[in-house]
Amino acid sequence: MLAALLGASACYSGDSANADGSAGTTTAAATGDEPGTTAPTTTSDSDGDEPEAPQIVPGPTLRRLTASEFAHAMQDLLGPVDLGAVEADSLQEGFFAVGAARVALSPAGVAKYEQAIGDATAQAFADPARVAQILRCVPTQLADTACMRDALATFGRRAWRRPLTGVELERYLGVATAVGTETGDVVVGLRHAVWALLQAPHFLYRVELGQPSPDDGGRLRFTSYEMASRLAFTLWNTLPDEALLDAAEADLLVDGPGVGEQAARMLADPRARQGVHNFIAELYGLWALGEKVKDDTLFPQWTPTLKAVMRDELLARVEDVVFDQPADFFSLYDGQKVFVNNELAAIYGLDPVEPDVFRAATLPEDSPRRGLIGSALVLAMNSLPARTSATERGQFIAESLLCRTVPPPPPNVDTNLDDPDVEDPGPQTLREKLEPHRADPSCSGCHNITDPLGLALEHFDTVGRWRATDQGLTIDASGELDGEYFADGGELAQLLREHPVVANCLVRKLYTYAGGRLPLWPENDTIAEVEDELALAGNRFDKLLLALVTHDDFRFAHPAGTVVGEDPEGDKP
Repeated sequence: MLAALLGASACYSGDSANADGSAGTTTAAATGDEPGTTAPTTTSDSDGDEPEAPQIVPGPTLRRLTASEFAHAMQDLLGPVDLGAVEADSLQEGFFAVGAARVALSPAGVAKYEQAIGDATAQAFADPARVAQILRCVPTQLADTACMRDALATFGRRAWRRPLTGVELERYLGVATAVGTETGDVVVGLRHAVWALLQAPHFLYRVELGQPSPDDGGRLRFTSYEMASRLAFTLWNTLPDEALLDAAEADLLVDGPGVGEQAARMLADPRARQGVHNFIAELYGLWALGEKVKDDTLFPQWTPTLKAVMRDELLARVEDVVFDQPADFFSLYDGQKVFVNNELAAIYGLDPVEPDVFRAATLPEDSPRRGLIGSALVLAMNSLPARTSATERGQFIAESLLCRTVPPPPPNVDTNLDDPDVEDPGPQTLREKLEPHRADPSCSGCHNITDPLGLALEHFDTVGRWRATDQGLTIDASGELDGEYFADGGELAQLLREHPVVANCLVRKLYTYAGGRLPLWPENDTIAEVEDELALAGNRFDKLLLALVTHDDFRFAHPAGTVVGEDPEGDKP
C-alpha cells in the first residue's frame, strides 16, 4: 500500500537526488559493530603517493548513511527501537565511510530498509507517550490538517536535515490522510507518513552536493543545511539537533567562524564521544572483533564478555585522552594507563579488581606492554585462532598508524608456515617460521613491511597475555623502524609516538573518514595545514576536529570534472 501511495519506493538507485523525494546514486557502508550489520566486503588501502599528472575531481556524491549513522539517527527520531538487518556494509580504503560513497544499494537492500523502518515505526507508534514525543502535534481527527501538517513538517525537518518543500509536505500529508481514511485512525496515517519519510533518499543519504559559488573560484559551497549535516555526522555520528538546524535556518554555517562556534558547542556535548567512538572503530577496525574466534581448548578465557570489555577498554583510553584529561592524542601510542575489569586484569597481569568494576589502572613502569599496540584488543584482533600473527599485527601498525601500503598477497598464496621440504624441523619460533617467506620474492614485498613490526609483539599471545617463550624457545622481539632499533614492543611503541609521520597519518585518516574519499594529492597542502594546527594545539584530538571542520576544504567542493593539480606555469609534469 505504501509503495502505491508514493508511486515507488523512495530508496532506489538512480542518477541524482531530486526534490520530490526520488532517489539518486546510492551507497552502502556501516560500522560492523552496530545491530543489523553483516560482515563487510573489503579492499586494500591505497597509497598517498602523488601522481605525476593533475587529477580530475569526480565531484560531490551522495553517501548512504552507514549502519551506525542509521541506527543513531533512528534512535534520535523514534527512541529506542529494535532495528532489523539492512544491506551488508562495504569497507573500502580502510573505511566504511568511503564505501558509503561508492557502493550502490541493491533492490534487495531497498526491501530490507522498507522492512526495518516499517518494524521500527510500528514499535515506536505502539506507545502513545512515545508518539507525543515523536510528533510535536498529535491530531485526534483527520479534519485537523493543520496539526498533521505541523507534525510532519517538524519531523521531516529533523529527519531530512532541512525543511520540506511545500510540494514534499503535501505529498506526505497525502499519505497520512489516505491511510488514516482507510484505517479510520489518524495516528496510523501519520505513522505511515513517517515510514515513508524515512525511506526517502533525503533521510537515507547524506545529500551534501553544494551550490555554485562564483566568488570562490567556481567551487561548490555547501549550504548551511548541508553543513549542519556534515558537522553532525562527522562530530556526533548522528543527526543535527535543533540548535544546529536553527543555525542553518539563519544561514550561519557558510563561513568558518559560524561553523567554528557550532563545532565548539558540539564538541562539548556528550554526543561528541559517540562521534569519536565511531571514527576510532573505523580507524582501528573494531568491527572485526565480534567475529574473531579463538581455539577454546587453548584459550578458554576467550569469551563474548572478554571481547566486549577489550573494546570498551580501548574506547575508554581514547575518551580519557580526548575528553577527560584532555591530553596529547599520541600518548595513546605509548601510555601505560589501562582500564580493566577482572577478566582484563588477568590478561594484563594486574591484581584482580572488585566484581562488576571497570576502572583505570597503571601498568608497572618496567612493563614491556605499552600503548595502543600493547592493548589486548589490538593484540587479539590481529592474531589467529591458535597462534599469533606477526603479519596481521604488523599490517595494523603499518596501515593504521603509519599510512603505509601493504600490497595484497599473490593469488593462491600458501599461508602454511611449515616447510614442506623438511619432515620434522623441530620447535621453531614464529620468527624462524617466517624467514622463508621474507626470502621468497613473491612474498617478501608484504612480509618485509609487516613482519619486522609484528614480531616486536611476539611476547604477547593470541589473546594478549605476556609470554616469555614461543614453543619453549627464547623470543627475539627486536627489530628496526626506519633505522631506529627497538628491543621489544614497548620500545617500538615509544618510537611510534615520536615518529614523524604519525600526525600526518592521523590527519589523513580523519580527512578520508570525514570526506568519504581519499584525499587528492593537491589536498596534501590542506592536510599539512591541519597537521600544523594539531601541533600548535598540543596534539589534542578535539582541536584537530575543530581545525578540520572549519577548514575551507570541509566547507567547499569542486564540481565534477574539475582538474586539480595543474601548474599554470607548466613547472610540474
